[in-house]
Amino acid sequence: MGGSMRLGCIASSFAFILFFGLIGLFVIPSLLIYGISYPFVKYPQDRFQYLSSVIYKIFFFSIPRIKLDIKLLEELPKSAVYVSTHQSNLDYPILGYFIQKYLIMTTMNFKKIPFISQVGHLIGIRHLDKNNLGNISDTYGEFEQMLQEDRNVVFFAEGTRGSGKGLGRFKKGAFRLAMKTNKPIIPIVIDGSADILAKGNFCFSGTKKANIKVQMLEPIYPDKFSNESDMLKYTHNIMSESCQK
Repeated sequence: MGGSMRLGCIASSFAFILFFGLIGLFVIPSLLIYGISYPFVKYPQDRFQYLSSVIYKIFFFSIPRIKLDIKLLEELPKSAVYVSTHQSNLDYPILGYFIQKYLIMTTMNFKKIPFISQVGHLIGIRHLDKNNLGNISDTYGEFEQMLQEDRNVVFFAEGTRGSGKGLGRFKKGAFRLAMKTNKPIIPIVIDGSADILAKGNFCFSGTKKANIKVQMLEPIYPDKFSNESDMLKYTHNIMSESCQK
């Protein structure tokens, strides 16, 4: 047990160094591209997100013990509210692997780490301060504007990381936003990321290869429901069924 834990910590330390090393390698050209394009395009962070997706692909390719099995839809709506399960901090780069032109909600506060905070903001991460009504209003206002301009917003359905053993209660924010903007919900089920880096752990669990399955389900359209609660319940049911398969 002790040897496995030590190997897990060595593996996760290597992954941590690799991940932030790649960010450091790409951040200068990314910032240059961002700075050059800033005066000419409305969303220069799209270039930053594209380079970030390259980082994520290199990262997962370079960690042989993580195998991603990603099943996406062949056709996607032009703009949507993506609602994902959440088991691990690995879920952030997994979603950034294939979603483009997005903002993603997090309750993790990066503001105490200035450089990480700034890079995270450029990538599209938005921190929600539950104790600050002004922050909540501004953040949802930005999300609504993004959707009105045919872009994407990403939520973790439960609002926090789960254990990977069934789904908890869903938060209403994503569904309220979808109903208000008449944009579809696209459910994403990530299963297996907790097996390698569970909530509360800083070391990889064990040393065996971990298979992380990512399943994108069919879009759910607001006009099929009378209110956000019915839409939430339906989404919870189909995501729960997918988790059990």
